[in-house]
Amino acid sequence: MLIPIISACCAATFFAVTVAFLGFRSDASRRVAELDWANRNKPGQERSSVVRKILSGVDKTAVGAKLAEAGWYQTTVTQFVLSRCLAGGIAGALGGVLAIVFKQPNLFFVAVLVLALFGLIGPSFVIDGAIKKRKQAIARRIPDLLDMVSTTVEAGTALNSALATATASFEGPLAEEIAIVLSDVRLGRSRADAFTAMAQRAKQPDLSQLVTAIVQTERLGGNIGSVLDELAQEARAARLARAEQIAAKLPVLMILPMAFFMLPALFVMIFTPVISSMLGHK
Repeated sequence: MLIPIISACCAATFFAVTVAFLGFRSDASRRVAELDWANRNKPGQERSSVVRKILSGVDKTAVGAKLAEAGWYQTTVTQFVLSRCLAGGIAGALGGVLAIVFKQPNLFFVAVLVLALFGLIGPSFVIDGAIKKRKQAIARRIPDLLDMVSTTVEAGTALNSALATATASFEGPLAEEIAIVLSDVRLGRSRADAFTAMAQRAKQPDLSQLVTAIVQTERLGGNIGSVLDELAQEARAARLARAEQIAAKLPVLMILPMAFFMLPALFVMIFTPVISSMLGHK
């Protein structure tokens, strides 16, 4: 009887976390969500007074900015916060069930509290990991994008067409952001404002530097092709520097695996003959 209850609690927790973080996004819905992500969670729009009370202590702007930074445009602040509460409640119930199953009534409240806190705090770590992964993916793609765009622009193509051509050749967060920029421009937004909004959403240093250079070049009337070439070289040099930093950290990271896995085997190989001879075996 208890095994189905535990299985149901685990499944419900997984479902709650999945609903919070996996948005099924079409292009149109993602575009609409991106256009008004900062204003779509106003208190007056909530249907329930309970929901308003839950969201009253939440910084909706900060949460919405993190959702946009992670690329989760389809997930609203309300959905995210309520899903965290649901995950915390289900995880707490699961802790109580486990305490009963293992016949530990003294640990009932401790188990409920610990798992409930895990259910509430865990999504924050998930979204932070998604943000970090997205920024790394954007940084890896910037040099390739700039090479393609600069080559196409120098061949006589307009910048918007060059961006569309380059974006169609690869996938990922950077391609999605560029597609949003082009959609903004088609809807009548100025290209400088569209690029600035992209930098504010992604908050990636290399991308922000790229946006600043493009906006300044357009305002001052410079050669956008040469500027993109220089930015591509700088982005590639920055990517190489990051790779060298990661490589420099590897020896330190290898200390623990060597200590726990290689040294015991080495000690066995060295000291086994010595111990065998001491015990009188040949």
